[in-house]
Amino acid sequence: MALERIQHIIKYIEENYDQELSIEKLEQLSNYSYRNIQRVFKNVFKESLGAFQKRLKLENGYKKLIYTRDSITDISYSVGFDSLQAFSKSFKKQFNISAIQARKEKAAVFESFINSYGPDGNPIICELVFLKAVKVYYIGLQTADYNTAEIELLWEKVDETFETDLSTEYYGIIVDQPLITDKLKCRYEACIDKEPSKKGYFSTNIFGGKYAKYLHKGSFNSIEDTYRRIYKDWLFNPVLEFDSSPMIEHYVKNEFNTEHPADYLTEILVPIKK
Repeated sequence: MALERIQHIIKYIEENYDQELSIEKLEQLSNYSYRNIQRVFKNVFKESLGAFQKRLKLENGYKKLIYTRDSITDISYSVGFDSLQAFSKSFKKQFNISAIQARKEKAAVFESFINSYGPDGNPIICELVFLKAVKVYYIGLQTADYNTAEIELLWEKVDETFETDLSTEYYGIIVDQPLITDKLKCRYEACIDKEPSKKGYFSTNIFGGKYAKYLHKGSFNSIEDTYRRIYKDWLFNPVLEFDSSPMIEHYVKNEFNTEHPADYLTEILVPIKK
């Protein structure tokens, strides 16, 4: 029971990280005993179910601190803590910085990442869009800092199990924020909007709300520079409040429908706070 075998469990925890998890539901989703789930989960993630859930609470709390103007008290309750004191104590233990400091010094989270980008070019263009919910089918992986080569291997699996159809839409879910999450624990999901004929894929819904849409043109090898420009634009934009849910990449022109990587076109969709 490797990563793909516990995707239902992962999705259940992600969708309910701020609530008490049901052992009965976990066993029902996996068809394994809770003890066996714990054992396999720790083998895959190198942490227990409880530690994984608590990490999601704190990482989502961190994102809300830097992406929104919500009060720290409201954030602590929204991510599942019983009190501000409990959140503050756990936050400082996890990140070695207080929640108040994290908010005041949010630019420091992005500073090193942004500054590794070369000389400024034209400012990146942001379009605010509303997107209806879309059902997709996905397989995922745990990747070291969103390693391009590892992600390409995952898409090769998609290519092997799915007959290419030019009407198919391709998406990537950037599950974690690598500037906050341990780089070795970042997760990525490769998604298509057509149901594959083979097993091994899971279904979920994406979108259903407002997004800031940015465009990346060309090879995926340079996509980090586009993210640097996005964060720089957002840091100096006092209007936008991002949501803590995952960013989504929509591969409009990709290897399945475009011959040259220089002509690839990717929409980077950043959820806007509801």
